[in-house]
Amino acid sequence: MTTKTDSTKILVIDDERLIRLTLNAKLKQIGYTAVCVASISEAVVLLNDGGHKQFTAIITDIMMADMDGFVFRDIVRGMDESLPIFFMTALDPEEGSGFLKRIMEDSYSFYLPKSIKPDLLLRRVQWIVDSRRFEEFIKAKENELMESLTLAANLQRNMLPARVRITDTYFYTSWWKPKDVVSGDLLEAFSMPNGDQLYVLGDIQGHGTSAALSMMAVQSFLKQLPTIDNFANATPAVIANQIHHFFTNSLGTLSYMAVLICIHRPKERVVDWISCGAPDLHVVDPKDLSQCDVNPENRGGLPIGLMPDTTYTDKDVVRTQLSETAVCVAFTDGVLDIYKDKDGHEKLSDSLRAELQQQVLSEARLKKTIIAAPYKFQLACEAYGYSVFADDVTELIFGAPLSTPDILVKSIQMNLADIDKTAQEIGKWCSGQGWDPAVCTKVELVFEEKMMNLYDHAYDEHVRAGEQACFKLQKKADCVELSFWDFGTQEPSIFVTAGNSELELELRNRHFSDRGRGRLMVREMCNGIERNRFGNLNETIYRIAVED
Repeated sequence: MTTKTDSTKILVIDDERLIRLTLNAKLKQIGYTAVCVASISEAVVLLNDGGHKQFTAIITDIMMADMDGFVFRDIVRGMDESLPIFFMTALDPEEGSGFLKRIMEDSYSFYLPKSIKPDLLLRRVQWIVDSRRFEEFIKAKENELMESLTLAANLQRNMLPARVRITDTYFYTSWWKPKDVVSGDLLEAFSMPNGDQLYVLGDIQGHGTSAALSMMAVQSFLKQLPTIDNFANATPAVIANQIHHFFTNSLGTLSYMAVLICIHRPKERVVDWISCGAPDLHVVDPKDLSQCDVNPENRGGLPIGLMPDTTYTDKDVVRTQLSETAVCVAFTDGVLDIYKDKDGHEKLSDSLRAELQQQVLSEARLKKTIIAAPYKFQLACEAYGYSVFADDVTELIFGAPLSTPDILVKSIQMNLADIDKTAQEIGKWCSGQGWDPAVCTKVELVFEEKMMNLYDHAYDEHVRAGEQACFKLQKKADCVELSFWDFGTQEPSIFVTAGNSELELELRNRHFSDRGRGRLMVREMCNGIERNRFGNLNETIYRIAVED
């Protein structure tokens, strides 16, 4: 038998002194340190307050004077779910007491007859202890890998553009969801010098780390696209050739990528796009729900990087005319792979998927809540029982804002200068609507309080720099409705305290008590506050009181 080079502690509990002495001597022979006690109560004292971490196994009798061995096991399991426990007993497993069955109810409990030969006992203890050490080693490596993947996922998320942007001339909202931790999907969005918008949506072949590394390399290259010659006049085909050149020269034949490249021209109400092995662009118009084929000539090209000598031309590009109310939907093929369970049973049909997308987008477009559309689509799928996305998913929705003079909808970057500037713009807009000055002041105060709360508590410093929050402001019959959408953490907010004095006091005593008092002030100005969550998107609606 091999001797261990390190010292491993085993807790021995038995009221017979001879057994304690024998086990102590035998365990020392193979390099273990035995800590022997005569009662379970003594053992509990040693195990409490983290003391269980010093032991790699426990050997105990079942029948002890002060406590039943199985009750003791319950105590141990409250501290450590997998610490091996050996029940060493003289009871006969055939006598009908049922103790053997009770031992086997726990995956990390083992039976040792007291009549067992010492060498056999030690071999079994050593095998179980070594198995657990190996299991802990594997878990530690898995934790290290998960930490690395989580870091990589955060880096990937930070390389993507802001998840939403709404301006006076264009808008987009996006949804990026890895199947596991990291993703092979990518997305980029640029404003071109002539006012057009460039969107690149890609899906790198494969999964896991290799696809994620390729994604980050391509994403880094996409950041350089505005520096290419004549970028202002570039076509989707030109952009495709630029990406293809990088892909084949930098990544070789290791992988390939399905890509959809769109140039949205809001002033002309058109979108020029090319599909390089990706799903075609979809167009949804809430005022014309009839389905139309936007690519009847089946234009497009091969996936980027698949064939090194591929060249994309303007003949591969589709031009789609857009109505005033139309929105464009681009997505990777992960949206096409949605199932009812992890075993791949019952795939979501294309017809139902298209119907759900159309319903969600049509409602969101008309209600000016387009930012939540990708997340509500996921919830709609789940409502029908389709909750398993078998691949990475990226969805992009873009278009031109609808002109509605009595509704203000915008996105705002998470920095103090933009928050202050937007608050002033809101004040002027409210005055321009002819609202009562007191109502205008309330709106400004609620806006500033909410945005500063997000700025202070909802994002860390690095994430905050790349994020945008959105708001919608409109007057209803009995109130002014101010809606916010953000991707921050769910910190305690004013909606939590409404009608709950204990939570109100808790907020007052928090280290950001000044902000807490601001929240209480906001509550007094509101008829009601509603909070919803769609995936990782928060929606908060303030209904600000209007005097009769």
